[in-house]
Amino acid sequence: MLNWNENPNRHTATDVEDLAYPPSGGRVKLVLLGIILPIVIIHFGVQAWTSERATWFGNQGSSVVVHGATAKSLAITQISAGLFCHFRWFWGLIPVYRAFEIGIIISTLGFLGGLFSALYFAFT
Repeated sequence: MLNWNENPNRHTATDVEDLAYPPSGGRVKLVLLGIILPIVIIHFGVQAWTSERATWFGNQGSSVVVHGATAKSLAITQISAGLFCHFRWFWGLIPVYRAFEIGIIISTLGFLGGLFSALYFAFT
């Protein structure tokens, strides 16, 4: 039997709870995941916002290009994902815990709001 999960008592709720605590790592993780990755993700989000054209990625290579309000909602989702990475791996590793906590909460709410509004605009 394949042992994909070493601890049988570990569930998705445990993994989600781990996001509430700052990560561990050094300068490489801080620079790559806390600065460079967020800049790239936010760049694509700003590009989608200004051009009102975004790609909604699907599984098995099925992607859809959306326009208008749906693209702007996906842009908010992308920018929020970049901010999440920044707050998690930059402010969490420095450590400035108040900025880490508030930034994670705000970026998660922005991501969910952008995602649900994109779904709303795509299907109405």
